[in-house]
Amino acid sequence: KMNILETILKNGLDENILGAISAKTGIDTSSIQDIVSQVAPKLVDGAKQNLASTNDSGNLINMISNTDLDSLKNNPDAIDNSDNSNMLGELFSSLDTNESDVANELSAKSGVDATSISSLLPMLAPLVMGALNQKTNLGATDTSNTNDITSMLTNFIDQDNDGSVVDDLMGMAKKFF
Repeated sequence: KMNILETILKNGLDENILGAISAKTGIDTSSIQDIVSQVAPKLVDGAKQNLASTNDSGNLINMISNTDLDSLKNNPDAIDNSDNSNMLGELFSSLDTNESDVANELSAKSGVDATSISSLLPMLAPLVMGALNQKTNLGATDTSNTNDITSMLTNFIDQDNDGSVVDDLMGMAKKFF
């Protein structure tokens, strides 16, 4: 079955989306793909940590169920909207790192300046949310029972059930590059 990173890289990052992100950030498309493969596992892990925490995950679940990857692809300019920072905040809220640290780390690895990466990060949030929605069909699910949703998403994200998704996703990322 196609995993979440494959969904983001193959289904989410089509030429239209890549072109729109590149035009808005000034980062070339191959660097965008490289950055996405490094940061998407962190964002998906953030979703998992959020779902696993004792905090209410209703906001995250609503964002995921309302984000449609196909409509993003049909309207690539929608990749850059004000709600993306809120989405990114939900994904980063449970992590031990923050957006500027991640931007600096990716900048050091990729040679792309941290400011450009900072402008790229919020655009990745809807790709992650849309891929999670597409993989779990959350938009068509009754989201009133957040425990069922939380468990479904968590099981989907952590495929080897070791409690960490970063190893699963980094292994997947290596297949692409």
